[in-house]
Amino acid sequence: MGNRILALIFLLCLFSCKEKVEQVQKEIPEEIDSEEVRTISTMVTDYDTLINRVKKRGDLDAYDELYYGFKDCCFRESTDSVMVYSKIMAEKSNYERAYSDYYSAFLEKYHIDYSNFPQIDISKMDKKEKEKLENWFKVMIRKKLMTQQTFDSIKK
Repeated sequence: MGNRILALIFLLCLFSCKEKVEQVQKEIPEEIDSEEVRTISTMVTDYDTLINRVKKRGDLDAYDELYYGFKDCCFRESTDSVMVYSKIMAEKSNYERAYSDYYSAFLEKYHIDYSNFPQIDISKMDKKEKEKLENWFKVMIRKKLMTQQTFDSIKK
């Protein structure tokens, strides 16, 4: 009798496993559509394409996509990359948001809190870097993207 019970349990397990395998096989698509797959090489190509559109045409959509892509990246590379392309978009295409993207990446790079803009403290920055940032703010004042009063409130 004991052998019959073991045999019955064995058969139940065997059929149970067979059903699971068939179920899993049904869930796996038989053929992968290469149009729906995104590989690393296509992501790199996309970045190259976006970068060229920003550099050559000042494409706002390409810039926005690059910006959010870089912000999802690792810290150092993201701030440096945002600074490069936001500066291009600000200077060549006069894209207003790129001006603030540049200074926020600049401040983020140096671990300076910019959440309350008028109370930014850049006094501990390296003299050369602080001068670059102040010059950027002066450009923003000329373009009327920042007031002189806001600039004066920054701790230098």
